[in-house]
Amino acid sequence: MTRPTRQASTCGRLALGLLLAGACGWPEGLPTSAAPGHTPGEALYPEALVAGAAPVDGDLDAAVIVAVEDYAHMRDRPGADAMAAAWYHYFRVTRGMKPTRILLLRDESATPRRIARAIERARFRVHRRGTLWFIFIGHASSPNPGDYGELWLREGDGTRATAGTHSFGIARVLERVGYGSQPRTAAIFDGCLAPADRGPLTWLPGSATPPTPGFRALGKVDESWMATSSSGGSSGAASGALSALARVREDSARSRREPADIAVFTAGLGSGCVEQLPGTVFPALSYLLLGGLRGWADRDHDGAVSAVELLLHTTLLLRAGTSVPPIPRPSSYGADIVLARGVQEQGPTIAQMRPPALPPVSEAELLIDPVQWTRDPMIRFDRGWFRMGCPDRGDPDCEKDEKPAYRVHLSRFFLDPLEVTRAEYQQCVDAGLCAPIDPARCFVWTAGSFTRGAPLPEPLTRPDHPVVCVDWAQAANYCAVLGKHLPTEAEWERAAAGTDRRRFPWGDDEPTCARAHFDGCGEHTRPVGRRPTGATPEGVHDLAGNVSEWVYDWYDRYQYVRPFRDDPVGGESGRVRVVRGGSYYDNPALLRAAYRYGLSPRSGFSTVGFRCAR
Repeated sequence: MTRPTRQASTCGRLALGLLLAGACGWPEGLPTSAAPGHTPGEALYPEALVAGAAPVDGDLDAAVIVAVEDYAHMRDRPGADAMAAAWYHYFRVTRGMKPTRILLLRDESATPRRIARAIERARFRVHRRGTLWFIFIGHASSPNPGDYGELWLREGDGTRATAGTHSFGIARVLERVGYGSQPRTAAIFDGCLAPADRGPLTWLPGSATPPTPGFRALGKVDESWMATSSSGGSSGAASGALSALARVREDSARSRREPADIAVFTAGLGSGCVEQLPGTVFPALSYLLLGGLRGWADRDHDGAVSAVELLLHTTLLLRAGTSVPPIPRPSSYGADIVLARGVQEQGPTIAQMRPPALPPVSEAELLIDPVQWTRDPMIRFDRGWFRMGCPDRGDPDCEKDEKPAYRVHLSRFFLDPLEVTRAEYQQCVDAGLCAPIDPARCFVWTAGSFTRGAPLPEPLTRPDHPVVCVDWAQAANYCAVLGKHLPTEAEWERAAAGTDRRRFPWGDDEPTCARAHFDGCGEHTRPVGRRPTGATPEGVHDLAGNVSEWVYDWYDRYQYVRPFRDDPVGGESGRVRVVRGGSYYDNPALLRAAYRYGLSPRSGFSTVGFRCAR
């Protein structure tokens, strides 16, 4: 018997459950052309499977491509295989990616388990300077206009009321591809689910980006968080949930599962969802996005294509080729990150995409209905060192629990630029996912003392003011609902003090009422984000003044005496949780970035709110 070669053995192992090409050959059955057909008299579309100039650092990326053309219980998706081939060719040839970094799943091989495994392999293989890509071409749907929906796969297990068709939640995809060692992630969901396909389903066609930041916008959360909030304690199931969260955070830090800048593109929602190129049965979104990455979307001719450029040009071309309503409404969520550099290819113009029977049209006319791009407002802080604690400057206001200053290394994290408002928290309560604020358990500042259960002054209940009187568990639950977490003490101080060890978030200059809202600047709270001169250089507002903020850690007055650690999360237990940042009740010395104290997590306070991180 002839022993197989080492390369053949390697290819066989890698191909188990996943289709890989390159060194292992072109995937079996994958088309070698991706030329969209067209209706006579309509626009002509260029071949999609072509080589182009390689973008800078494209070989550092990793990609997962999922294509379902042959559905068992639904209408097929013509052109999905051809488009998958075009994407594979783009990654392998144009971007120069290694074959082991391109994972391809088609038709019956695209099961939920294999998709999850493919994402984990891609996360492991992408370079820490690269981009992680996830491409889906098939059918997708959303149960509600404000939710991400599900990707519909080919085969079924007979347990669903949808003729056995498998599905994979888009939120599940984003929770996986949005974290890793890579700084960037691009996710493309090219699919609609037309009413004729739905059968017993009552869901809307397509998949839209959510109106709120985060990956699980108002999704399910562990009920033990609610138990902590309602009972006023942290025992039993709730205590187990908190301990598990601490372990997960520490494990994530060690494995460098850091949040990435992400750009999510979907085909849209409802009647504006775009499934096919006008005049063809070919997938529209992924075709035009792929062309845009090769250079079609380089609108400012700088040799680079950003996420917003990509969505804008794709929308324009779609609308130019549409002769009848509805207006195409693809959408995007995330950061305006650069997805391709060194591009050169010139694609079709709006005039070329316009059907000959229609009159010419301008960009302004095509954009009467705005482009559906939702910007991720969170501020990114890259991995690196900073010095935590009271600066060694002879600062007379430094306190013992702020010393000695020590070096901390933090992984990449994101922080909300604004404190959570009363209206935002109420939205979570109305959705049944957050516990209502209990006035009887809130300590309210009233004319010289804190009184438990006293009525809240009216300004503290206004919708655009920071939410107050939430206990620690309620704050943590709100962040968890959005797929986020309360910032650790180290993350909060890194944002407030920076790597240059600022005394206050804005610098070393003394506080004024123009920079922060503190004692002497007016009673009660103010709307969030109204002191721009007091923001950090990165754009984080109200880290000093307005309200103090819950953070993740248990308070320990001797915390800084211990040796430095990577991504510190404080002790595993305690009696009080750390609160950071001064409030409208505090004097200027308590607005310092290094100032820290603790409060009981079982109570709310009229001077304490929170913000979220991820």
